[in-house]
Amino acid sequence: MSKNEKRSGLSRRQLLKRGAVGGAAIAGAGSLSGSALAAGSRSGKQEAITLRVLSLGVEWPNPAVQKQAEKDLGVKFEITAVGSVEQTQKAVTAPESFDIFGGYHQQTMQIFPTGNLQPIEISKIKAWKDIYPIFKQGKLNPASTACSYGAGDAPFRVLYVDSTGKYKPSVASTAANLKAKNKIVGWIDEKTGKPAGGLPEPKYTVGPPAHFNMDSMGYNSEVIQLAADKVSWGQLLNPKWKGRVSILNDPTIGMIDAGNAAAALGLMKFKDIGNMSKAEIDTLMKIMSKYKKQGQFRAFWSTFNESVNLMASKEVVIESMWSPAVALLTTQGVPVKFAAPPEGFRGWASATGISSKVTDPAKLQACYDYINWTHGGFLGAQIMRQGYYVGNGAKLNDWIASPAGKAAGFSSAEYDYWYNGKPAATDLPGITGQVGDVKKGSVRDGGSFTKRACRYTAWNSFMVENEFQTTRWNDFLSA
Repeated sequence: MSKNEKRSGLSRRQLLKRGAVGGAAIAGAGSLSGSALAAGSRSGKQEAITLRVLSLGVEWPNPAVQKQAEKDLGVKFEITAVGSVEQTQKAVTAPESFDIFGGYHQQTMQIFPTGNLQPIEISKIKAWKDIYPIFKQGKLNPASTACSYGAGDAPFRVLYVDSTGKYKPSVASTAANLKAKNKIVGWIDEKTGKPAGGLPEPKYTVGPPAHFNMDSMGYNSEVIQLAADKVSWGQLLNPKWKGRVSILNDPTIGMIDAGNAAAALGLMKFKDIGNMSKAEIDTLMKIMSKYKKQGQFRAFWSTFNESVNLMASKEVVIESMWSPAVALLTTQGVPVKFAAPPEGFRGWASATGISSKVTDPAKLQACYDYINWTHGGFLGAQIMRQGYYVGNGAKLNDWIASPAGKAAGFSSAEYDYWYNGKPAATDLPGITGQVGDVKKGSVRDGGSFTKRACRYTAWNSFMVENEFQTTRWNDFLSA
């Protein structure tokens, strides 16, 4: 999300709020399986606490989530949802203005070295043992040779914090991170897949994994008559679609999508597509500028509604796209599918941090209680309907199948569709919350979670050469 998304059009938060149609029906449903934690926190002092959340909005998809969180935790939430650029600026310049930080994993490379987010004690995160290994060790199955780590700021490279000097700083470390007292570090030797130097798991994290997904492209399946797993990133530069292609106007994401396309066609190679050198950035932008001058691109979208409208109006037949936008169009009968490129997806993930200015013991405990609540089930089930996954998703169906999950209106058939890649057993609710968003017999593009999470080309990243990256991206847009 960018500043423009906040000012106009349909932002990620606004799009997800379209899924709030059924929110009122479940807002008062049974509490989470972890609510004993919350109940034990409801002292008179705790009830007076207000947690200020600086968020991208993804973890607040509809009013039911805030209502349930306040009910279970006995605190109030003051949510400020902004674009990623403004969010980072606030976190860097005004840490006293928020308590909870809900942002993208790559933002930690910009924010954490400032000292404005405090290291979070892993021992206090109750679901930590259930967090997918992809966050801790880089792969869903650490022993797998078939699965890829993905280049750039993959979460496992920017998850841990160390002040002992024993652990290796992040591969894409900035000068600020190298100078920081508490460094963002890696734990796993990527050549062996095992703890580097035999070191134990670090005791602190920048923020526990929250929600994540695999991004790629949406495409008109009536025009591009290919199965989802046959749609290469190279299709963005296919001359057949000249004048009917769109890319996200965000250099931190759009440049990786462009790089994926160029690499798929053999136009260039990257040492690390998630952390390009100046020479690589320059070469890629020259390639893209050539295609732009030839009329390859119809538009460069900045907001959700722009991407939705471009596809719905058939002005484009393929574009960089996010899962909820594709899901929304599908409910409207638009023949759009979500590509599962043979080269792999571009990954993104969120992490929940705590401001370093939170020092009051009661408020700090409330922050930890909130983080533990996010892993309890209710939020994960809500986000599932947007097409997103949660950090401890392997345990989500346990909650869905529990009395609380059933009372909240969720079913294991939904989990089977979204996570297990099975055909929908019946019409199911989806992004709008209405039964029928997902039609009986349909199968999620890209298949099961384990299949989708096995192949990444790169993850959204904060490149070391980010200033040069932004300059050359702007040159490309004006070419």
